[in-house]
Amino acid sequence: MSTTSNQTTNDHSSILDDTVLHEDDLTEQAKNQFGYHSDILRTFELYRQSVFRNEYITPLGRNFFLSEFHTLHTSCKRVLNYAVEHNEIFNQNLPTIGPLVVCGFARTGTTLLYNLLACDPNCRAPLYTDMYVEVVPPIPRSDSIGQKRRLDLIKSPQQDNEQLSDMLIRIAASHPHSDIEEDYHILRQAGYFCMGSLPSDDEDDTSDSWIRKEMNKDYVYDYHEIFLRMLNTADAPKSHWLLKSPFHIFSFDKLLEHYPNALLIIPHRRIDEALPSSCSLVLAIADLYFDKTNSISRDRIIKRCYQFFDTEIECMMKFRRSENGILAQSKKHIFDITYDNLMKDPIGVVHQIYDYFNLHWSNEMEMAMRDWLLKNPQGKQGRHTYSLAEFGFNREDIETRYADYINLFLSSDNQSSSTTSISS
Repeated sequence: MSTTSNQTTNDHSSILDDTVLHEDDLTEQAKNQFGYHSDILRTFELYRQSVFRNEYITPLGRNFFLSEFHTLHTSCKRVLNYAVEHNEIFNQNLPTIGPLVVCGFARTGTTLLYNLLACDPNCRAPLYTDMYVEVVPPIPRSDSIGQKRRLDLIKSPQQDNEQLSDMLIRIAASHPHSDIEEDYHILRQAGYFCMGSLPSDDEDDTSDSWIRKEMNKDYVYDYHEIFLRMLNTADAPKSHWLLKSPFHIFSFDKLLEHYPNALLIIPHRRIDEALPSSCSLVLAIADLYFDKTNSISRDRIIKRCYQFFDTEIECMMKFRRSENGILAQSKKHIFDITYDNLMKDPIGVVHQIYDYFNLHWSNEMEMAMRDWLLKNPQGKQGRHTYSLAEFGFNREDIETRYADYINLFLSSDNQSSSTTSISS
């Protein structure tokens, strides 16, 4: 065996040793109060074993996935331990308004909208430093020293890696980095890993089946609420919490069960634009972690992106036609917008959202949004280019496959109004 092969084997062994998952540091009180802790452990162990069986993942990819699972599980245990020791998490109520949740498909303008909505000084969106590596104790945004220390902890030693730096540049062109982040990072700590189909080694295990397994993990929203309540004790908003993740689409009912006052903002974009854009972003992320010289790996990732999108559409349509979806619509708890309208007049769309939900608009917020737009023009961190053809799609097939969704949310009749009435 060559020196390189020996080194690779040794690297994989050390990764395996370094990422053994356990609950030795989870207190008995936490285990008793949060019975789903064992489900979370089993989930991460399933992901971990799947990574080792996947022949298409590079050594760097294995290291990334395994260290990520270890970090997420560790964060979860720390939060559960903290929660049993601090009763104020459960005794202090969340704001009566919201949360305000941006929950459209990926690549529909959600990041732009999220950042603009976060300009409201009376709201609070989770920071990346709230949700990654050192998650307890919760610290306020005003703690500049604590925030800087957490940022330093998050910085990966791999940032000096030339391949990684190139990948981060390409990802930034599609999904610019900001201080606030998606609350999907909270769900991930409880083992909700919808992109787990990518490292899966099973050719027959489709993205659809993986997602449906994730959708059955009702306890992830129990954990989500605990986490949000924890943040609320350290830095509660004056008005409402602001959240954002496309993965809420898979669990609208569970989201509303935990947050009955939630206000949902759902952006919609032409599928012949959103779908290839999503594929391009996922491939940019996967490029470093999977063998890009192997066409099977690339084709499988594209196929699973397609399946993932199919399931999103199905869940969206099912919810909007369900009793819960119709009730939320009648209570004016859902507001639909289009990507084109958001791009044409972003501040105007935010104003419409605030009027619809009867939220407080301020000159301070409007000035902050204008300042953010000036500092963050589209394409600031690079241009994202893609086409339908490069992923094997064509417009006619998409229009046929997703006709119901397109007619309901993207027809010219519905785009003349920002709200959509759904009937069963």
